[in-house]
Amino acid sequence: MTQHEADMGELMKLPAFRRFLWRSIQSAGILSQATTGADGRDLSFAEGRRSQVFAMLSDVEVGQPAALRHPLNITTLIAVLREEANPAPKEKKSATARYDEISE
Repeated sequence: MTQHEADMGELMKLPAFRRFLWRSIQSAGILSQATTGADGRDLSFAEGRRSQVFAMLSDVEVGQPAALRHPLNITTLIAVLREEANPAPKEKKSATARYDEISE
């Protein structure tokens, strides 16, 4: 295993990194068919962003176990989508928390 593979594997273990990838995918418009812009310059910019995020996903895919790696980065996409679909439960505040904040 190379250092790069180990680094990507460690990053993919972090929920915060998977959320970062989700935000990158969203901002690049990878999962949407909509394009914005009235002229070719805007479309070129959008395609550049999409291309960069695809390159990031390919880079991260090497951190997946060798048997699960996919040329279309499916394993990484699944991990990112799973993180988005199942966020960590929010911390519950106790019923008395608001009274604890009152100073005398």
